[in-house]
Amino acid sequence: MSDNDVARAKEKGISDALFARMRAVYRRSELDWLLNPNGPPLAALEREVDVRERTMNGPFHVREANVRDDEALSELWAHSPEKIGDWSVVVERSPNAFAQFRLHEECSLTVLEHRGSLHACTAWSRRKVLVQGKPILIHVAHSMRVHQDHRGERLADLVRRFPPRATSRPTMAQYMYVRTGNEGVLGFLNTVAKETFGNIGAAGVTTEITHLQPRHRAAAATGVRKGRPEDFAACAALINRTHGAFDLFSPYTEESLAFRLDQGIPGELPPWYPYIYGLADFYVLEQRGRIVACAGLWDRGRDMREVWRKGDETQTIEVTNLLDFGYAEGAEDAMARLIEHLLSLTAALARTSLVVPFDRFPALLAMCSGFEPRGERRTFEWTPFNQTLPRSIPEPYTDLRFW
Repeated sequence: MSDNDVARAKEKGISDALFARMRAVYRRSELDWLLNPNGPPLAALEREVDVRERTMNGPFHVREANVRDDEALSELWAHSPEKIGDWSVVVERSPNAFAQFRLHEECSLTVLEHRGSLHACTAWSRRKVLVQGKPILIHVAHSMRVHQDHRGERLADLVRRFPPRATSRPTMAQYMYVRTGNEGVLGFLNTVAKETFGNIGAAGVTTEITHLQPRHRAAAATGVRKGRPEDFAACAALINRTHGAFDLFSPYTEESLAFRLDQGIPGELPPWYPYIYGLADFYVLEQRGRIVACAGLWDRGRDMREVWRKGDETQTIEVTNLLDFGYAEGAEDAMARLIEHLLSLTAALARTSLVVPFDRFPALLAMCSGFEPRGERRTFEWTPFNQTLPRSIPEPYTDLRFW
């Protein structure tokens, strides 16, 4: 260790004791970054060192999850409630704990293990999206959970600092959704963002999805049929027309839509690979020989459900989600008729609601007023890492794969 390193540490205000701890757990290249004026601020350094010591010397093992963790991951989520006002909310993930994560193109799920048990987890998904019309690489931070028996042990800090594949390439920003009313998580995230990046996006931005009431229908609406591969080009164009003006939208191509609808596995799925969402769930509506609306129906409730508890009161929410939807200009009526067909399928699955991201589409939402719409809002957290990016995204595109 050179005298120059010692001088750099003193210039940054690092005490001798903290510098000794840093030297014990960081490599040469890492120290160069930490001592750099553009590196982590002093307020975050001790926290960084603490995390490195606890994961390097034990007793915790932080790693990427794999399929063998399915049961343990389900157990972790079943015992990691969120507190929303007077309600305790548990998201159950079973029988396939990995279902939602498999719908993300580049997702890394990190777990914190101690003696064979999972105490915490978090996930990062990397996406190429548009912001102010320009393509950038970002990541979505989501799915942070800490087992109820290990809260207060700063395990969230350990698991979120593991460098997964999804952050192996530099990203320009991150976003996340937090349930409105979950003040504990919001406070933690704001503290982390300020310490790590020195800035966060504008507070107070929320986004809304809508629950529509399922209803049985004797037959499909006229013109509705299952989608086919030869429809992908037309459907990609409809989806881009519908969402292309919104920040955080990733434009579709014929190939990318095919990728989404074959679960990223071309050809027949292996018999041991669980089906989640694909071409069998994708529908189009034709008028005069032309596709004017398309949408996919993900049966989220098959592998995920929310259980809300307050005293002796319990509510279980199992939903379907609208994905990959688009419609021609002025064709809100056609899209609403396709939605009605999907509501019938939702009823047949015995799900509690069909979730649609219609807050940017007031005319379409008005068309669905007969389906007993009920809104649900979440806080949208946007953290830019570069000052050239907007500090607020007031109207983000909502992809329910990440909700």
